[in-house]
Amino acid sequence: MNATDIATGARYALTGCAAVATVENLLVLVVFACTSRLRMKYYGFLINLTLADLFYAVMAIAYTWGGPDYSDILFYIFFSGYFVGIWTILAEGINRYLAVSFVDTARYDVLVTRNRLVVVCVLIWIVALTIQIVPEFVPHSAGESLFEGVIKPTIVYLFWLITAGLYVAVFWKIKNFTQRVTNPALQPSQPDEDEFIDRARQTRRLLVTFTVILVTSFICWMPFSVMQMVTYVHRDLKYQDEVYWMTGVFYCLAPVINPWIYWIRLDSFREGCRKVLCGCFIRDSTALLESVEDPDVL
Repeated sequence: MNATDIATGARYALTGCAAVATVENLLVLVVFACTSRLRMKYYGFLINLTLADLFYAVMAIAYTWGGPDYSDILFYIFFSGYFVGIWTILAEGINRYLAVSFVDTARYDVLVTRNRLVVVCVLIWIVALTIQIVPEFVPHSAGESLFEGVIKPTIVYLFWLITAGLYVAVFWKIKNFTQRVTNPALQPSQPDEDEFIDRARQTRRLLVTFTVILVTSFICWMPFSVMQMVTYVHRDLKYQDEVYWMTGVFYCLAPVINPWIYWIRLDSFREGCRKVLCGCFIRDSTALLESVEDPDVL
């Protein structure tokens, strides 16, 4: 198998992964839309992450087969989904940190409203698209390759480190609070603290879910950033194009895996899936039985 065959096979593999990710994340959005327990601000950033995964999957197919005339602009558009995903995971860490910082849960509800979460999600998309698309229409400079090959991947690494550190801080706050309230001498006596305990438990469960997503995304996404830095240092690297497409395939595994993480970790999501999918089959079966029993229906 020559290099051209490897690159072509990687492109088809990337397309296959992106197609699977598209179907999976569309189903996730349908479940969220049809399940009232999931349509709350508690899952706001999870919905935004699903939109980012869907956007990336669709644009990956468009970029792979869009042709050389549109390859640059399509690359910058679909790669913006990468930054939306990173910043959404970071924003969820900030949101969970605020959730466990106020013992009075009413203060958190006043500070973090549904509308404000929507505004944050919209800003994440606007900033990500802007920093990716606008440079395409600016005259290229000599330092552009340095920025794309070294500076941008380094910034990505810093975002991952900041996010990981923030998640550790939230877990630390939850652990300390749990130890305090489980101490017989410091049992909570006020309703606000009891409500905060429930919120801390919910926060921990959702944060564990995002931690799994964080680790999975890091494993799938980092090879591409490493490749960017290596190819900047070794511009004559052999099989550069083939490695590029192969890291793209590995990158696209994250949007495929994330819906399964939701299924494994979130009870409400599993219940929503069963109601949506099984409900469709039940309605179809009921309609079929009624048509058979009705003598006026041929």
